[in-house]
Amino acid sequence: MKTKNNEVIYQIYPLTFNYAKGSASDPYKGCYGNLKGVSALVNYVSSLGVDAIWITPFYPFGGTGFGYDITDYCAVNPMFGTIDDFVDLCKVYHSKGIRVIIDQVYNHCSCKHPWFEKSVKRIKPYDEYFIWADALGFDDNGKPIAPNNWEPIWNSNGNSVWQWNNKRKQFYMHSFDYSMPNLNINNKDVQDELLKISKFWFDLGVDGFRLDAAVHYAPDPMLRDNPVFKIKTKKGLQDRLYDCQTIGGQNFLNRLKELCNSYENPKTLLAEFGYKATSKMAKKRVEDFFADCGVDAYFTGALNGGDVDDMRKHVAKDLSLMKNGVKLNWATSSHDVEREASRVFGKNPSILQKKMLLHFLLSLPGSICIFQGQELGLSNPKDFEKCKHPENDPLNIWTNFGMPWDAARAGFAMSDNVNDATRKMALMPDDEQYRLAVSNQKHETSLLNFFRTLVKQRKNSIFGEFGNVTFIKGIDNPEVIAFARTNEDKRKIFLLAYNFSSEDVSFVYRRKKYTVKAMRFIQDRLK
Repeated sequence: MKTKNNEVIYQIYPLTFNYAKGSASDPYKGCYGNLKGVSALVNYVSSLGVDAIWITPFYPFGGTGFGYDITDYCAVNPMFGTIDDFVDLCKVYHSKGIRVIIDQVYNHCSCKHPWFEKSVKRIKPYDEYFIWADALGFDDNGKPIAPNNWEPIWNSNGNSVWQWNNKRKQFYMHSFDYSMPNLNINNKDVQDELLKISKFWFDLGVDGFRLDAAVHYAPDPMLRDNPVFKIKTKKGLQDRLYDCQTIGGQNFLNRLKELCNSYENPKTLLAEFGYKATSKMAKKRVEDFFADCGVDAYFTGALNGGDVDDMRKHVAKDLSLMKNGVKLNWATSSHDVEREASRVFGKNPSILQKKMLLHFLLSLPGSICIFQGQELGLSNPKDFEKCKHPENDPLNIWTNFGMPWDAARAGFAMSDNVNDATRKMALMPDDEQYRLAVSNQKHETSLLNFFRTLVKQRKNSIFGEFGNVTFIKGIDNPEVIAFARTNEDKRKIFLLAYNFSSEDVSFVYRRKKYTVKAMRFIQDRLK
């Protein structure tokens, strides 16, 4: 079972994917999905033809980050089962030739993690496990002033990455919410600890990691302010020179890759890398990071935009950094964004639009991530609140949340039968998602069978190879994506054109005129 950089990876969100009985730890009896449920659907996942699964966090967590706020890196949350359940999961997927990739959240943990609690008390060696800094001073009201101008990706408590801790009398850094403090990856002791954790999971049978928020690892130890643009078009925008894509983060990733390569079948590293590069200096840093870092692929979020034109621009941008797509991973949906069909096409996307978007995704050079239910053509629930069932939510996981991406985490049903496991879950599919259940997509023209055919074709054509994408110029319609797709040596070439608009579109390529009808796509082998 060897690592590949052009594989198709199926992302599983275990909280809502499937529930199955039989675990020694089963406290909520079907209110939430579990690891046994993931194992139970191995035949279905195998039927998709995918190369690997990526499982989002199933560790004990603090309750504010949906599992990305870890409190114990080497345990399974009892709600999902046991370590034995996880080992069994690896075995059943390996028996089908499917690799198992899990999320690792090394940028930050929960403020309830014992490491952080000890760090607040300055207990060695944990006193330096997190990024602490003194206040620059105090304002007229006695409020401590943050060490610099860095901004978080999101935070329920303000617009600074710095949170004052009154017990330690210092600020701590958090790239995301204040409840998830950043680990100090510039500290070698922290790196060594994370490498031990990595070895623990690798030795259990894990084939690789999807590394959450890897772009934020090891920010500038000098805590220098990020430059702020003053020109009108970018006024107030920070150039993320010092808190993202740093050499320190790159060095740690290379240490981790050395561990991966120490195994007979090297482990895979898929690094989330939603980079920000606005100045020439920042762009050069990103280029150097991509070129010199040893990770196998970058999950950049390039196709998470809101429309067709945005996706085209991001494909071109990422391919300009990673020629032939060798280290790129593409996804149009994930647990972190609204479902692609709703995000791109609105409330009532057609099956033709969904098929075209899948075809476009699987034609790109590099590896591909498919989010559970994407192969069924799931949209966001029409009324997300109706998917919540408080009587089946003893942990109140869904009660207080209403982020835009939450809707993507609902859904996925094997059957619309009243006995389907999802019927007892805290977050159920809606009627439309049940209508699109696996059991209702056995007909040849279903989107599910279309997806299976695409995966099979990808493995036996240039679409499963690395290569170049050259977008065709002169097409004014922003809802049309047209490009020439080659393999690496350019001996094979296909023309692909996707017309997501309601009007027919014509263009000329290599002296030949092509017409793409509304809501249709064409594929023409040129050589």
